[in-house]
Amino acid sequence: MSRPLVSIVMRTKDRAVLLTRAIADCAQQRYEDFELIIVNDGGAPEPVDALLEKHSAALKGRARVFHNPQSLGMEAASNLAISHSTGKYICIHDDDDSWHPSFLEKCVNYLEENPTAGGVAVRTQIIHEKIEGNRVIELSREIAWPGIFQFSLSKLMESNIAVPISCMYPRAVIDDLGGFRDDLPVVGDWEFHIRLAAKYHVEFIDGEPLAYWHQRRTQKGALGNSVFAGADKHAYFDLQVRDEYLRDFVEHHGVGALLWQAAMFNDLARRRETFFSWAKMRARNFLRHRK
Repeated sequence: MSRPLVSIVMRTKDRAVLLTRAIADCAQQRYEDFELIIVNDGGAPEPVDALLEKHSAALKGRARVFHNPQSLGMEAASNLAISHSTGKYICIHDDDDSWHPSFLEKCVNYLEENPTAGGVAVRTQIIHEKIEGNRVIELSREIAWPGIFQFSLSKLMESNIAVPISCMYPRAVIDDLGGFRDDLPVVGDWEFHIRLAAKYHVEFIDGEPLAYWHQRRTQKGALGNSVFAGADKHAYFDLQVRDEYLRDFVEHHGVGALLWQAAMFNDLARRRETFFSWAKMRARNFLRHRK
């Protein structure tokens, strides 16, 4: 049996109602030269095995599962799956997200035509939804990062501009960067993207959304999105990553320029606050005189 060109990595833990949709989503891809590697990261194994059996005919023997007796964390789960993968290209398909049926096909074709690229990201749509019992109900949709038209390092320094479901990476690039940081319980994809964009040019496919980031903003517990249900943790580790990179910069370049920059930003903020206060006062006076 020949090795598949694409390895899909899927991490899950006690979210069968979402996992069944994610597995079916992979099986519905028009491009079929893939393997699906599921890491059950500390969850009950029986529901995962049952879902794989349920979808076995559609998956055509392309799926494997690894059960971690205890949770190792999202990035450690990704690294485990990647270590067992055989594909030239890697996708991280979170168990609550989904793709357009042509996602794999278009990303593979793009990377095959651009062999020096460090990966490819696609236009992404946010799907707002809620869970009632065993039903997932869609509420609305919107484009994610509508002002982003390239995978930009400068934009990544502000915030993450791509989620795992949006990207495909060459396996060689992931190996070159040392994989994902398993010491980060959250924001690991953002930190990886910073290292990726700092060393490689990453392509971007614009147009019709090919990836769907599903959000349940009020959902708590295992069925929630970590970025919302764990907002405090995200804020903490976001700042930790920034401080790590800042310390590295200071070690090599000192603090002088940074101190000057911080003072200029504070001065600019004060000037803007003064200007807006003045503008509001002028507007009030104008309206008062018109009466």
